[in-house]
Amino acid sequence: MCTLSYVPISPNSYIFTSNRDERKSRSSAFAPTIHKEKGVKFLAPIDGEALGTWLGATEQGRVVCLLNGEFKIHIPTPPYRHSRGKVVIDALTATNVLDYLEDYDFDNIEPFTLIVVENRNAIELQQFVWDGSKKHFTILDSSTPHIWSSSTLYTPQQKEKRSADFMQWLDQQNRSSKEILKVHEAINTERKLGLSMLRPQYCTVSSTQLEVDAVSVNMFYHDRLTQEKDQLRLPFTIINYESQTRL
Repeated sequence: MCTLSYVPISPNSYIFTSNRDERKSRSSAFAPTIHKEKGVKFLAPIDGEALGTWLGATEQGRVVCLLNGEFKIHIPTPPYRHSRGKVVIDALTATNVLDYLEDYDFDNIEPFTLIVVENRNAIELQQFVWDGSKKHFTILDSSTPHIWSSSTLYTPQQKEKRSADFMQWLDQQNRSSKEILKVHEAINTERKLGLSMLRPQYCTVSSTQLEVDAVSVNMFYHDRLTQEKDQLRLPFTIINYESQTRL
């Protein structure tokens, strides 16, 4: 997964949109379904090769998304102990995700960036980076938008420009989920902002958008290669108390 945007809507709702940029030869992913592991229900697409995932949401209101790479580009040194997609599933199903990230031995796991959102009484937005030898934890401001681009496919200059262009576009007016998705699915030109990739060996193979509030998550998934589209909703079992009293 290589481009991710987070746009807050209210103190307990937000839009999470991801582009998965991959080799054109990679096996297609399986469309999102509701899974259950370790007693936790979660909604996620599944990678067609490694059978992990890059993005998922649980019935407890946790959302986890993985981007390949760390702060800068790295040289791959396979074989690795297991795929990074397993990390996402482990983070989704962990009782306490921070304990899992602090305690787990990521030695011989390829570098990655993990974005974790908890949404109970308020949104908590956190970034975890494994650089191949050291763990980096950062608490982010959940009241402001954010965008991430994978270091494996975008240079620091490209990442900075994409971020500046996207933030400028957001600042022009309140943007709907459809408008945000449209930008994620467009190819960038001089006259039009776009976050999708189209290169000889790589392209955006899917786009996924989550609309999250205090009571549920709605996931829209678009397989860009087959043009198949899926939409699923997962109600939360732990509901924000203040929102519940307003219902």
